[in-house]
Amino acid sequence: MALKKLTSTDAFIITDLPDAPASGVVRRGKKILQSSAKDLARSATYTFGVFGMRRSGASAGINALDDVGPAATAAFVAELTPMVAEGLLHLEPGKGVTRPDLAELRAASDVGPHAGSESVLVAGITAATTWALGGDLAGRTVAIEGVALAPSGLRDALHEAGATVVDVWGVDEKPWLVWGANVDVILAGAKPGILTHQGAGAVTAKAIVPWGPIPVTTKAFAQLQRGGSVTVVPDFVSIAGPLLAGFIEGDETTVTTSVTGQIVEVLDKAARDADGVLLGAAYLAEAFIESWQAAKPFGRPLAG
Repeated sequence: MALKKLTSTDAFIITDLPDAPASGVVRRGKKILQSSAKDLARSATYTFGVFGMRRSGASAGINALDDVGPAATAAFVAELTPMVAEGLLHLEPGKGVTRPDLAELRAASDVGPHAGSESVLVAGITAATTWALGGDLAGRTVAIEGVALAPSGLRDALHEAGATVVDVWGVDEKPWLVWGANVDVILAGAKPGILTHQGAGAVTAKAIVPWGPIPVTTKAFAQLQRGGSVTVVPDFVSIAGPLLAGFIEGDETTVTTSVTGQIVEVLDKAARDADGVLLGAAYLAEAFIESWQAAKPFGRPLAG
């Protein structure tokens, strides 16, 4: 991974693979950790890898409180605009950053207008959830971890697909109660590593589907895999929509149909691996990356 520190403001950008155009998110806060940025960049790298795209993941951070945030963000945008204009970088807003904040970067970028689309994100998560439960959500029950932070429209999309979204009692005071919810599937993503091995021991759902990046720790995944009864969908597939959408031509309906179709296709292919869908998808991503990079990246997109 390569770290670039900006000179105009207290900010940085991490790109995962050398000599490759990169895409990802930028976040702003008092102190954006480089370690978490590396995790987000790696997840995006695996997204591009598993979908056969020669791009690297990226992740940027702007260290600024609200009182100086607008000026810091403007300086960040001005410094990176030439890199974006050259086709070497594309960034979408993450926590603390809005789409208007990045208007100049978007204008300089050559990606399509649907890049970063939340509606495509929701459609992709819904498609992955449907896949995890055998292709039909009718009559199925779903719990959403961190529901207040989840993408807008996710609950409605799941309902329209036939699922019942269950509000787990007590999670406002004790968020970890969601892991023991008596439901068919749990959607997770409030922050990386939110599902630890302690929480994994309570899971009785048939599947864990990420709505945000890297919600499952390595230990939690190992525990769930040993049990053998819980499908853990890879985040770099279920939330791939906003990254893929910028490279698909057509209107929103066309883009959404293409993204959801590709997500299901990749999950079908990855699930044929004896090690399960998450590792199967990782193997597919790594094989593609090794076909055009000197080596695959070290470390898979699971939280520490």
